[in-house]
Amino acid sequence: MTYEELKYRQSWTLEQKIDHAVGVVSTFLARLNNQAYISFSGGKDSTVMLDIIKRFVDKTIPVVFCNTGNEFPEILQFVRQTENVTVIRPEIHIKQIIDKYGFPLISKEQSQYIRQAKHTNSEKLRNIRLYGSINGIGKIAERWKFLINAPFDVSEKCCYFLKKKPFAKFQKQTGLFPIIGTMASESRLRFQKWLKHGCNSFETNLIASYPLSIWTEADIWAYIHKFNLPYSPIYNMGIKRTGCVVCGFGCHIKGDRRFFFLKETKPKIYEHFMQMENNGISYRDALQFCGIDFPDSINKQIKLDWK
Repeated sequence: MTYEELKYRQSWTLEQKIDHAVGVVSTFLARLNNQAYISFSGGKDSTVMLDIIKRFVDKTIPVVFCNTGNEFPEILQFVRQTENVTVIRPEIHIKQIIDKYGFPLISKEQSQYIRQAKHTNSEKLRNIRLYGSINGIGKIAERWKFLINAPFDVSEKCCYFLKKKPFAKFQKQTGLFPIIGTMASESRLRFQKWLKHGCNSFETNLIASYPLSIWTEADIWAYIHKFNLPYSPIYNMGIKRTGCVVCGFGCHIKGDRRFFFLKETKPKIYEHFMQMENNGISYRDALQFCGIDFPDSINKQIKLDWK
């Protein structure tokens, strides 16, 4: 796959994209003898994917939701109203993950790089994270290198423990493989995954289907309006992304208002997460240290001492 191919497919009509998604799922099911399940998050994207599969492909495919304990109440309510959903849960709480591994900040990729540079015993890996590999790939962005010496850790581990591990356990127990409602346009990692595998991956360690890979957010809303599809009311409250309410991936991007929204609409939840700590440093202080705009910021990056 190429970037040009993605842009071409993203220009297709909604009807073409629906047909493509149906074809992707049908191929996946045929190859795996229907041994698949729908990974449902309760968000608008997976809601559209669920409807496409149930409406055009197969009404009997199992639907699985992972309750991480960090969803918006409106998401949980919507999931409960959705028929025939199996609920799975992680074995560890987000507070334990933050305490041991660090805060989910910047991006999954950058937080992983920072964590590795800070804690690896491999000089080779540390140099790659600092300066990049031969082709310059794999390094920490210059603006975030100061976090290597921060008095707290950042980490991508929350996604592994709260989502990937519970789903992996479910897959091992059932022998089913996931159909996932992510789009290639959402992040560089998802775009790279699409370039390598396309919409269906049958590699031994990564058997999964991504039927919405070529879709855009505009397509999602167009589908919702076309079929008058019910969706979580959280989107009518002004929020653009759901997922874990504590997640800080992308919160540094200009115009991101997730923490403002959280404090305004869910002040108790906001305060609960702001008080979580890593190495004695609160989430509130970590955000301030990173210079991120959030409700309690004082518009400048502060320097924290070790506690």
